[in-house]
Amino acid sequence: MPKVPVVRRKRAHDVADGIEKLIDSGEFAVGERLPTEKDLMQRFGVGRPAVREALFFLEQQGIVEIINGARARVIPPSAAHLVQQFTRLSKRLSSGPEGQQRGEQARLVLESGQCWLAATVATDEDVKRLKKALGANVAAVGDRIEFIRTDVAFHYEIAAITGNPIFTMIYDSVVDWLVDQRTTTYHMPDADALSVRDHTAIYEAIAAHDPARAFHEMASHIQLIGQLYRESKRLSSEIFRAVTHDVAQRFEQEKAARWATSFGNKRDGE
Repeated sequence: MPKVPVVRRKRAHDVADGIEKLIDSGEFAVGERLPTEKDLMQRFGVGRPAVREALFFLEQQGIVEIINGARARVIPPSAAHLVQQFTRLSKRLSSGPEGQQRGEQARLVLESGQCWLAATVATDEDVKRLKKALGANVAAVGDRIEFIRTDVAFHYEIAAITGNPIFTMIYDSVVDWLVDQRTTTYHMPDADALSVRDHTAIYEAIAAHDPARAFHEMASHIQLIGQLYRESKRLSSEIFRAVTHDVAQRFEQEKAARWATSFGNKRDGE
């Protein structure tokens, strides 16, 4: 039977779990202060470091607030805090060799599904807002900063049309990754025109309330942008490497010429 490693939990984790259960049970309501560190030490039978670390864990999770050394206060759940935490997680998951692939796969499933739902539930007002977002993106062709901003806004509008705040929250958390991707691909020839073409097809499918078509158009768009991103990264690396080698080679030639006509020549005449 294979051995299963056992990860030993810190006592602070147990204390944090215990405090959270007390909050969930209603013993400490939103807005109330928790007991003093000394009281918590006695209640859980631990030292001050474990209590302080437990409170830090709870603060990081957006459960309590600690200001100026005062007793921790229970705070209500915050969407902004959840977005912040999810943003940190998404950045960690999207970093590294497989990060781009992970992000693209997540977008492919999430945004294609959003398009399907948006095409199903979109109202006339929703379609008008999406058309306005598309128009702003079309008008921004040639302006890198504005084009990227309106590109992101167009995708966000689709998430908003679904009426599901989870989708917009997730989109908020990955917007930095999206901006980086669009900034990289924007420099590819005609990339902005291709993006506008895809956005137009996506808009038309949602406006026509054709979920299958909307899903297909968004999936194709994300795959295209992903391929452009990878090619842009590869070409940039190859071009910079070639330029570096070319500059280094020319510099070595110039250095040898300077030596031959100045310092080296003087030494030969000595």
